[in-house]
Amino acid sequence: MTREPVLEKTTVNHLNKRLLRNRRNGTTDMAPAEMRLPASEFYCPDLFAREREKLFTHTPQPVAFSGEIAHPGSFLTLRVLDVPVLLTRDENGQLRAFINACSHRGAQVASGHGQRSRLVCPFHGWSYSLDGGLYGRPQETGFDTPAEDCALLPLAVSERHGIVVVAISEAVSQHAVENALIELGDEIGHCHFEHYRPLERRQFNPRANWKLITDLSLESYHFSTLHRDSVGQVLAPNAAVDTFGRHSRWAFPLKSIDRLADLQEAAWPDAIEGSCTYTLFPGVMLIVNALGAQMIRAEPGRSPGESRVVYVGMCAPDCDMEQARQAYAFGGEVFAEEDLPVAEECQLGLTAGRRELILGRNEPLLQFWHRAWRDALD
Repeated sequence: MTREPVLEKTTVNHLNKRLLRNRRNGTTDMAPAEMRLPASEFYCPDLFAREREKLFTHTPQPVAFSGEIAHPGSFLTLRVLDVPVLLTRDENGQLRAFINACSHRGAQVASGHGQRSRLVCPFHGWSYSLDGGLYGRPQETGFDTPAEDCALLPLAVSERHGIVVVAISEAVSQHAVENALIELGDEIGHCHFEHYRPLERRQFNPRANWKLITDLSLESYHFSTLHRDSVGQVLAPNAAVDTFGRHSRWAFPLKSIDRLADLQEAAWPDAIEGSCTYTLFPGVMLIVNALGAQMIRAEPGRSPGESRVVYVGMCAPDCDMEQARQAYAFGGEVFAEEDLPVAEECQLGLTAGRRELILGRNEPLLQFWHRAWRDALD
């Protein structure tokens, strides 16, 4: 299978030019001025409750790649905030989403992921088709409620450009879910995520506010210190930043980008000489590289100082699965051993010191996202 370039060649060349210029000038894309944030952004319980409601419960949520439920008969279970979510692909190939709760007593009808024609509740054996309809229940004569009234509760869901978006509240319309990524659609459509193959899902439960976790993937200022002996060996911090409505793109170069200065532009590669991270509102990361893609989804935990993070790995269609798995594992190790511990330290320091945070001109995406979160709460 011949794979198309991840992005259009004109976009790739444009980004490589910017990255090479920043690399050679020893700079990065800048904001007009620094910005300050109150430390309470990360520990205020009232603000935390509003964020859970407005940014998560009442906002469409990117939660998975289409490739994780690629085939008819497949299913995937998730948790979004405190809502158990079930994704299925029925026998006709249609993606569906439900609350993962049996209509009898609320037990989850599936766990993990897999391939089945029926989903059976482990509590009393009620079974469901992948379209959500009740298929059967033991001792049928013991129930008067018609089977058609016992279907799984559906959720609004869409998949565009290989990204699955759901709503966990009836207050979010199907139209809002289908158009959640519209500003970024043309660009991520060129990534062809629908053809990527799943590697693994991992979960972390750091003792840090969800915004601190998300902030980790919004600036490269820390590469040369926190990641000095890991990704900092191959990646440079000279980033190019762009925004698309409520979404963003952050590209940063491999140190090998210096080689492009000695080549005619016609001989430049079809891919970015580096890595590209798309951030989807309300803060879901899509990290795209030569071997595949990762999704990092951080969401609020039970208190302002807790969060739940899911790290998903996918392999590009023409790439070696083992190489892609190694890249995913390496990224996960850096995230778990370098990024998350420092986020937990920041949570302790901000809560204790209660000093304002300074977001520098060299951290434009941090500024953009903190403004976007504030605006969405109004």
